[in-house]
Amino acid sequence: MSGQAKVDERKDNNCPAEQFLKFFAQEWMSHIIAVLARDGTLRFGQLRRALPGAISARVLSARLKELELAGYVIRRELDGRVRHVEYELTTDGHAIDRALADAESLVPAAPAGAAQRS
Repeated sequence: MSGQAKVDERKDNNCPAEQFLKFFAQEWMSHIIAVLARDGTLRFGQLRRALPGAISARVLSARLKELELAGYVIRRELDGRVRHVEYELTTDGHAIDRALADAESLVPAAPAGAAQRS
């Protein structure tokens, strides 16, 4: 087997940790989890306003669908005079929030005088 074939073979191995990191490295994923963990059940507009920065409705909707399909978020449609949708974390979603918080605590502090990311 050539060296290139070995490299290609390793690329095809789907490491669960790598899949996890790629999923949560998507823009807004960890923020959505953190806000729902902090604030509890939220309607779409409430969640959008609670997130830091400006997220488009299209992107937020797409991320929420991905989180729902993965089993981290529950989407509830509530009927009434005005129909609305609420989102909340599942038990697995709360576990992910704790895991992300634990991982964050392992990140070394930036050296004094280093530029801060906003």
